[in-house]
Amino acid sequence: MNIRMPAVAGRFYPRDSLELDAMLDRFFAESACGVASSDSAKSARALIVPHAGYVYSGATAARTFASAKSGEYKRALVIAPSHRIPFSGMALCDYEAYSTPFGDSLVDGAAVDSLRGENGFALYDAAHDGEHALEVQLPFITALFPDLPIVPLICGGLDAILAENVSGVLSRFWNDETLWVISSDFTHYGGAFDYLPFTDRIPERLRKLDMGAVERILDFDSAGFAAYVKQTGATICGASPIRILLDTIAKSPKSANLKAELVELTNSGESTGDYSHCVSYAGIVIREAC
Repeated sequence: MNIRMPAVAGRFYPRDSLELDAMLDRFFAESACGVASSDSAKSARALIVPHAGYVYSGATAARTFASAKSGEYKRALVIAPSHRIPFSGMALCDYEAYSTPFGDSLVDGAAVDSLRGENGFALYDAAHDGEHALEVQLPFITALFPDLPIVPLICGGLDAILAENVSGVLSRFWNDETLWVISSDFTHYGGAFDYLPFTDRIPERLRKLDMGAVERILDFDSAGFAAYVKQTGATICGASPIRILLDTIAKSPKSANLKAELVELTNSGESTGDYSHCVSYAGIVIREAC
């Protein structure tokens, strides 16, 4: 088989399967101790999940993925931003599986084949090879759904026309058989990220900044989200994948039946104490409202 090998195992998460399993068990156990949503029995349709090292964002990711555990899916469509390679459109891969410490996560070849040739989609394995933002989601998916195939997509640059076309193409997968996983961290704050919109009351103002983006997502306001990111310069690395999700939902005739919920909003400063250089992590779940 043509298998994409892990690029960040041993750095972003444990390479050893037993160590990784113990870590995820702890995360999921902690998530079960939280306050359950009134809609927790309803399976998730889409998740927005952070992709940092597990010591920073793993607990938030686990709490978000746990909201999907009751679902019965045929595939997980995972959209992650490109951090390494600049390109335009959506990168498909020719891999038959992504390797994880828990075994191979099989690619839904039929789904990928259906996207070949569509405007905005192209095979580009190089975009997948070293990208962490998609890889770090797979142990969570595999832990909850061991045999669930994936549709892995790396998102490059998108103008308004291309974004509209991509969301239209992906609408074929907006159904209760497909779990959408949108990989994104939120604000990257500090000089290293060339983003210092404020220098005092950082924890309070950082949360307010992130909540401005979160609130527009919870309202399914795609245009408002895009305008907010542009206005504030908010360094949300998965802004384009989030916009694709919101645009796809807007095209759904049943979008009025959906409800979005913030699972958790945190940042690395809360664990390191260093707010001069920190990244925010939001977990969001979208479900049927009734």
